[in-house]
Amino acid sequence: MFKFVAILSAALLCALVRGQGDPVAEYRLPENTSPISYALWFAPNFSDWTVTGVANITITTRSLNVEKVTLNLKDLTVNDVTIVNIDNPQKKVDIKNLVYLTNNEQFEIQLKKPLPADRKWLLIINYEGKIREDMTGLYKSSYTEDGETKWLVVTQFEPTYARRAFPCYDEPKYKVPFNISVVVPKDMIALSNMPIFKTESGPDNNTVYFNETPVMPTYLTAIYVGEFVADKNESIITVYTHEEMIGQTEYIAKEAPKHLKVLEQYTKIDYMLPKMDLLAIPDFSVGAMENWGINTYRESLLLVPSDSKARMKIRSSAVVQHEFTHQWFGDLVTCKWWNYLWLNEGFARYFQYFATGMVRTSWSMEELFVVEAFQNSLAYDQTPRHPITASVKTTEEIEDVFDTISYSKAASVLRMLKYLVTEDLFQLSLQEYLKKYSQDVTEPSDLFSSFDSVLFDKDYEIGNDLTVNEFMSNWTLQSGYPVLNITRNATTNTFLVTQVIKQKPSLYHYKQQNYPGQFYVNKTAGNINETAAWHIGLTYTTSESKNFTYTQPSVWTNQTNVSTVFPAPRDIDWYIFNIQSIGLYRVNYDIDNWVALIKQLNDSPSSIHVLNRAQLIDDAFNLARSGQLDYSVPLNLSKYLKNENDITPWYSAMNGFAYLLERMPRSDKGYENLKSHVSSLAGIIYRKLENLAAKNNTEFKVLSAWETFSKWACKLENKDCTKKAQEYFNKWQKGEIIPADIKDAAFCVGVKNSNDSSVFNNMFALYGSTKSISEKYSAEFALGCSTNRTQLSELINHILDGPGGPIKENEINSIVSSISTTPLGLSVLYEFLSTNINKTLDQLATGEDVVTNIYSTLATKMTNDKDIENIKNLKNNSTLRASVRPSFEESYKKVDHNLAWFDSYSVGINSWATMYGEKEPEIVEDPTSKPTTGSSTGTTVSPVTGQQPTTTSKPSSATLNTYSSLVILQLTVLTVLTKTFIL
Repeated sequence: MFKFVAILSAALLCALVRGQGDPVAEYRLPENTSPISYALWFAPNFSDWTVTGVANITITTRSLNVEKVTLNLKDLTVNDVTIVNIDNPQKKVDIKNLVYLTNNEQFEIQLKKPLPADRKWLLIINYEGKIREDMTGLYKSSYTEDGETKWLVVTQFEPTYARRAFPCYDEPKYKVPFNISVVVPKDMIALSNMPIFKTESGPDNNTVYFNETPVMPTYLTAIYVGEFVADKNESIITVYTHEEMIGQTEYIAKEAPKHLKVLEQYTKIDYMLPKMDLLAIPDFSVGAMENWGINTYRESLLLVPSDSKARMKIRSSAVVQHEFTHQWFGDLVTCKWWNYLWLNEGFARYFQYFATGMVRTSWSMEELFVVEAFQNSLAYDQTPRHPITASVKTTEEIEDVFDTISYSKAASVLRMLKYLVTEDLFQLSLQEYLKKYSQDVTEPSDLFSSFDSVLFDKDYEIGNDLTVNEFMSNWTLQSGYPVLNITRNATTNTFLVTQVIKQKPSLYHYKQQNYPGQFYVNKTAGNINETAAWHIGLTYTTSESKNFTYTQPSVWTNQTNVSTVFPAPRDIDWYIFNIQSIGLYRVNYDIDNWVALIKQLNDSPSSIHVLNRAQLIDDAFNLARSGQLDYSVPLNLSKYLKNENDITPWYSAMNGFAYLLERMPRSDKGYENLKSHVSSLAGIIYRKLENLAAKNNTEFKVLSAWETFSKWACKLENKDCTKKAQEYFNKWQKGEIIPADIKDAAFCVGVKNSNDSSVFNNMFALYGSTKSISEKYSAEFALGCSTNRTQLSELINHILDGPGGPIKENEINSIVSSISTTPLGLSVLYEFLSTNINKTLDQLATGEDVVTNIYSTLATKMTNDKDIENIKNLKNNSTLRASVRPSFEESYKKVDHNLAWFDSYSVGINSWATMYGEKEPEIVEDPTSKPTTGSSTGTTVSPVTGQQPTTTSKPSSATLNTYSSLVILQLTVLTVLTKTFIL
């Protein structure tokens, strides 16, 4: 191929213009031409880190008189271009100019004579470039083996990085086949999307030719060149890593085939390619990438040693499931443009949980979905971002849309749709969608029409006279989500449901009307939409029925009215809306219902479904945070947790308290009061899990929770936790094996409590030397627990040591996160940033990402006036580079927001914690009662205790009234103390 290209390209003589780009940027390619196929030849040079390439692109002209051919290109130098008419190869096509449109990341081939329409042409482009260092395009990575640095090159093309490796039509709608060949040093291997077709030997290098791919967009093409070795097995799935780590591939090599098979069974479409390679890449900017047939991963997400934490095994399985889902949703059927990214990522995030749950039925993946994906998407979108179906043009806008909205919020809407149409019809509709649009590109209307078609054939109506198109467009085209205020009129026996469009302001909001924080539930780009509303299928149950299994809507709200009234049952003590947290909205109640729910939770938590217990905690904390509910409600609610025997609500509580604990250090006494309360609660769940661990419980859900809540309780300095963790650490120091799931907490406490610098130094040495990814991250977490400024300063300064240093660039953010967990750590981060900002920007390929992440962390977490003044001066410094100034300005807005929150709520929180908070750890024995029968809550055996929680009869009205009076008294006292509004 190279010789053929060289002869043809000799005919070209043209001027090469290195243009400044058009004055008005056109980020989308013109549609006057489109690709038919690619033949790509890559020759990476491991000596000078350059790459020579040839792109043979067969195109068709799609309009009359094509005067120029425009491709995407960035940071490459084109040496030669030839255009050949496929039907008449002897006819010469003269080129007038080659122009780099740098602003647009495009390359223009200007022709002397226009090309006619509906003809096929071969573009032959010789080019060269640098092998990159920023983990995009074609880039280099390294690892150490037997003391020797080994190098590899690998690709990362999503979303717009293929143009950094070869000239191309770098938009997802251009799906065509690829023929790829790579020149490889003799001692290395090459991998790509397809199996090897043939290998040609040369004196120093081999040229590896791969089979032609199915049609696919540029962002899914991939190559790898290096010395990886393969995990040999009988599956079409092969795991690759470097030789010293090959022993850590066994877990995923056994699990991965199950995850691929479950998608084949669910979609009724066999995996389309003859192989699937999974590569563990030492330096990787994202978590993993779904290149068709050759998925690439961070090492920490693919390599799972036998002594790994349970959480790592769950995470690794889920991430592999995510990328496997893309082989259907994204690779086989691709979003037409990045506006519709959620058609790829929403499904991948959805099946990441639910298909993994099909493989591992004991992992309670739906509960994990609710606390990780669903609740996280509500928190992220509380100040609305962009709609699920976005509007993006520039490369920066495209990169920004890879966020919680396109992933978790979209997945939550898909889960809502599944319950609305039933699991069977959801599956049939997706099968219809994948079959109809196989190897094609789609937009949301294509997905919705597949559902409507299936529902029509099955005579199924979702309700409210809505089509799936109408229902889903309602949720995908509006930003934000509704908050429902629900009250019951006991006189008329009716419910009043009001959609909150423009939230009522807190005390601070009245003072600062232009405040940009968490104020509006619904906001579109550039303006506030105060009239939008949602079609919401309402589900609810009451103290009388306690039916948490019927998830079909019993009544609907609609877009035309913000209020909905309908009959309520008589003689009920409490009611709950949004059964099992299926609907993407929050719920607020009148105070009487909150009081009754708190009473029920204290008496018998299991009377309420576990997902609704988690919902009540999450909604209450976030409603209080946005000024719609007094903080005494979630704080009173949290006291029931001492009776909570399921792990899931504890995750919601931990997340709910996280914001308060970050903000309250500004008030020393208030922080200690609150910390004491939370530490007491954390000790309860810690002791329950520790007791189970002592009994050698092997449930993944229990072990992963043991890791999480041990870290939480010990960070809060719970005495039981720190004492036990120190005992584990002492055992480990003596050479005894301790469970992987306790290492985070044990290592942290050991480093924190030691006055001997050798403990920190040994932990840092372990971080750099251990071959166990699980142990490496336990050591990393522990390093941030040091109370020695010099140690922390030396740690963060290691990020400037370069590629040969102990901290890789893709590990920097997690190191920053570890250090940022203490006030001392934040001070060290500020000192580093203020001293080394320019050095970081100059020396690190990802320097801008590093400094903006550190600054954002400081702006989010710093609470005292001196620290705030320091970071304000840093952003206002006249020498601050223009490239990071906008990000610093945006991050600093968090400071104003946090100060406003503190002024409004800290006194009330402190007062509550002083008067009503848990003061001493309370030892709660495991329940020993016999299992009950006839429960409609969906709760069976407790994942914490192994026992089914007890249920009690409903509280008497006299008891309820007494309890209500107590809580309302607390609310009244705190309202007077804080002079805030109960909203």
